[in-house]
Amino acid sequence: MISGSVIRSFVLLLIFACFVVPTARAAEVEKLMAAMAAVKHRVVSYKEEKQMEMLEESLHSEGRLEYIAPDKLIRSVMKPVEMRYIIDSRQLIIDKGGKLQVRSLENLPLVRVFVESFRSVLAGDLDTLNKYYSITFSGDPPAWKLILQPKDKKLAVYVKKLELSGTGDDVQLYVVEDSNGDLTRMQLYPFDSKVNE
Repeated sequence: MISGSVIRSFVLLLIFACFVVPTARAAEVEKLMAAMAAVKHRVVSYKEEKQMEMLEESLHSEGRLEYIAPDKLIRSVMKPVEMRYIIDSRQLIIDKGGKLQVRSLENLPLVRVFVESFRSVLAGDLDTLNKYYSITFSGDPPAWKLILQPKDKKLAVYVKKLELSGTGDDVQLYVVEDSNGDLTRMQLYPFDSKVNE
């Protein structure tokens, strides 16, 4: 017969084991975020594919992404139509052929939270990621994968999850799975000015 103290010890050991893995993973996330925070400026090329339920064919775009610490993102679309999106912590500027539209992110809360996912990873801003998302980390460093699931119920109506994966301090894939089943895949590559001319 097994004594009550042995059972309690076993249960406590199981509970402790459940906390060891997340703590180890948390240390890896913190290490990844520190590596990301050390890079103050990055420029990458991207190719994006959007699969939407209402369209028979996927939408494709490509161009350049630039991050300037602490909070500036510039997305320069080269194909199919040239345009730029300039985003900082306060506003979104859309530049289409020299015609500018300026929108406050305060008036676009869902866009703001969505943009924060990508910016926060690049900035190594774990506090902001934790504010908006539940974070799951996997991989064997230097390779890694983050799965971000929205905590905000309003955002969760639109976005099921975001997945970012890469090696070291490089994000190589950004996937957005919408709640309606639509999927956006953005592959990121080292910037080549010849490709983006």
